[in-house]
Amino acid sequence: MIPVFIKLKGFKVCIFGFGEVGRRRLKKILPGEPEKVTVYTKEEVEGETRRHYENLCNIEFITCDLEELRDEDIEEIVKEHDIVIAAIDERNNRRIVEIAKKFKKFINSSTFEEDVNFVIPAYCYKEGIYFLVYTQGRSPLMARHIRELVEKYIENNRQEIDLQSNLRTFLKECVPSQRERKEILEEVFKNEEFKRELLNLIERYKNK
Repeated sequence: MIPVFIKLKGFKVCIFGFGEVGRRRLKKILPGEPEKVTVYTKEEVEGETRRHYENLCNIEFITCDLEELRDEDIEEIVKEHDIVIAAIDERNNRRIVEIAKKFKKFINSSTFEEDVNFVIPAYCYKEGIYFLVYTQGRSPLMARHIRELVEKYIENNRQEIDLQSNLRTFLKECVPSQRERKEILEEVFKNEEFKRELLNLIERYKNK
């Protein structure tokens, strides 16, 4: 696998299961702005929760027991969606994964991670920076801990990020060689006094 960022506009997403895992998956895909999300859940979703998600996206909750659905029924559901997320029990997840693969859909599962083609890793977005970490299901707690460390690092180094962004923009306008730009940036970030002066200049003139 390789990491890929996908904008979900125009994509229809189906989630089987709305327990703790299903809710986490839904929360993660919402920033991608999917065209529609359909959630199949055995338990009735209470009104306040429905309204909360309906205010965030185009979502439909369908109450049904997957045990009562034939493979043919699941096939019809899968064919109508671009991304399928299986977050139920091991046996039913297996059914859904196999059917989704048959129709060449993006499939994510809370089990059988070695068989899926779509992973939703722990990630963060701060100050224009995306960061993700994936442990192939071996240690979700470690993935979360690493994500939290990176979030803190980005927060504590916001000025450094602004400095590099502004300096890169300036260098692109006056230094045609990418190699030379890289060398200049590396030298600048070794010089603490220069960085302080440059940050002061940026702060002074950025709103002018």
